[in-house]
Amino acid sequence: MPTTILAAAINADLDTSSYFELAARAATACLEQAGIAAEQVGMLINAGVFRDQNISEPAVSALIQKRVGIGLEYAPGRVPAFSFDLMNGASGLLHAITTADCFLTTGEVEYALLVAGDTHPSTERHVDGFPYSTSGAAILLGSSGPAGGFGPLHGTDTAGPAEPTAWVAMGEAGANGRRAMSTQRGNDDPVELAAIVVRDCLTAAGLDAADIATGRAILLAPTWTLAFRTRLADALGFTPESIVGVDPSVDNPYSAAPVHAYLCARNRGVLAGAHTVLFLAADDTSAACLAYHQHALTLVGS
Repeated sequence: MPTTILAAAINADLDTSSYFELAARAATACLEQAGIAAEQVGMLINAGVFRDQNISEPAVSALIQKRVGIGLEYAPGRVPAFSFDLMNGASGLLHAITTADCFLTTGEVEYALLVAGDTHPSTERHVDGFPYSTSGAAILLGSSGPAGGFGPLHGTDTAGPAEPTAWVAMGEAGANGRRAMSTQRGNDDPVELAAIVVRDCLTAAGLDAADIATGRAILLAPTWTLAFRTRLADALGFTPESIVGVDPSVDNPYSAAPVHAYLCARNRGVLAGAHTVLFLAADDTSAACLAYHQHALTLVGS
């Protein structure tokens, strides 16, 4: 059966700046929304990039899995749980969705829980020069319901070798490496990259500007800035108002942006009438777009 979005949640509680904790809280809220127990989840994928103390081992997914209580015991009759990290910058969550979709559509797992979000490795809430906001987000996927599922993932990357946009300068950080992070902008224009993948996604889904204008399809932008949405709309022939971004209070949620935009659209009441939702993820080195068909196509015989 086609993959369905069962629930989505974000968490930016101010009592913690730990990505592990914020993601776990979002994941728990997701399960509660859907009425699904943790032991029913067969897969957890973490797409968050910036994490507490720059931890790389064990996998962040395992740390979040433990906090949520997914698959902690192996016993006859229990659903085995598989968790792993899948990071690809701002596009990581969309790649995670397509990965989970492969397991869901073949029946390998019944429910897949995806998490994303970021924090400065010092876990300080605001650090000068760090461009991403602190939050955790989760989306629960299943294979039941009336949805038409996800289309193919469309992506593009910067041409040629890409300079790093985030790194730990060990020579400068010294013993403070676990709390340090340096960032810089990439060389490409995120709007140009975004326009390429949105066009490809629209064409593959059989959609055009009229579908966006009428609300039959919704494009979710990974930022709140009007400048991004205006330039993207100009490139695609849309009106800026037809593109839904994230809540301005969130600033830049980076890897969690697709979930933030999805929930912003839901809170504005524009999801209900849409047949297709286009998830867009973009930064200044890559972009990806993925169509989610909220309703299965009805085939009418002759």
